[in-house]
Amino acid sequence: MSGLTAADPDQSDRLEFLFLDSWVSNRAEGSGSAVAIAGLAAGLRSLGHRVEVLRPRRVYRSLDATRLLYNLTLRNRLADLERAYDVVVGFDYDGWALHGEAGALYAVALKGVAADERRFETGWYRLKFTLWSALEGRNARSADRVFVTSEYSRKQAVAAYALCTDRVRLAPEGTDPAVAAGDGSGGPEAPTVLSVARQYRRKDTASLIRAVPGLLAAVPRVRVRIVGDGPELRRIRRLVGSLGLEDAVSLLGALQSVDALRREYERASVFCLPSLQEGFGIVFLEAMSHGLPIVAAAAGAVPEVAPHGETSLLVPPGDCEALTRALTRILTEPGLAGRLGRAGRERAARYDWTSAARAFVHGIRS
Repeated sequence: MSGLTAADPDQSDRLEFLFLDSWVSNRAEGSGSAVAIAGLAAGLRSLGHRVEVLRPRRVYRSLDATRLLYNLTLRNRLADLERAYDVVVGFDYDGWALHGEAGALYAVALKGVAADERRFETGWYRLKFTLWSALEGRNARSADRVFVTSEYSRKQAVAAYALCTDRVRLAPEGTDPAVAAGDGSGGPEAPTVLSVARQYRRKDTASLIRAVPGLLAAVPRVRVRIVGDGPELRRIRRLVGSLGLEDAVSLLGALQSVDALRREYERASVFCLPSLQEGFGIVFLEAMSHGLPIVAAAAGAVPEVAPHGETSLLVPPGDCEALTRALTRILTEPGLAGRLGRAGRERAARYDWTSAARAFVHGIRS
């Protein structure tokens, strides 16, 4: 293959992109990463660029096995391709086995920084994130360009992977129009707190659960709906049971359609995700696009995406009492909720995938 190189950037209007993507394409399983990769591809196409995606030939029961074998066969698969590409894009650790020999300008897009996420995991998942971090760091160091989604992620990636800062570019995420689109016919039947996340320990859904008893004392009719599967879901379910919150808290698991997710946003009063770490947080954009005020922890990139006092009330990470107070304010002060919700809708409108793709192309060419 031949095409765009780091030393001789092509300034033509149209670029040929090849995405290396072994991640699951189902949003229910893939969390925000599936949304982000598909959104970036759609944004690039809307600007007139060509995007092809190289997916695994075989999908095994184990996602880890699928991704490992995909990467080990990449070199041969790229050699067999007849088309020449200007830019090859690896996501997270996809592309690590190429040793930077992609035959075109090689960009790595970090949808999260595994080394940062690893700090909040335990046991087997901590071991997996340790491996992912090693592969991701190797991948990023071999790239001509490294893209991150927030200033927070930029700092984390540079420090964790010893990256040259002049090769790191910022390209924020966008909103999924299929989720953001709605007819406005919903609305909560009772005060409703919605949380959406792939349930890892760093999402700290446990703090939200522990905030519910105090919230019920202030807002007796409140209901909490939690969307998302993941390794922490079993522990969260046990916590709900031990606190006797089965009537107030619904654990919905992974939803099977974007329509179902959109309905959850439309029926909510407030969105709450008290993550201890977020590289960006597409779900905050989705919630804001529905006019929902945000309650979250002041951690990671959350203050960049949903600024405190503008679109959200942010509390110290892990502070369940502060979380209770913030949620109570939102649910009992309609003026505050309305102001934050309107500002959030306006802010989310600026994060579309065409703008994200434009920032990505600028980063490639600069």
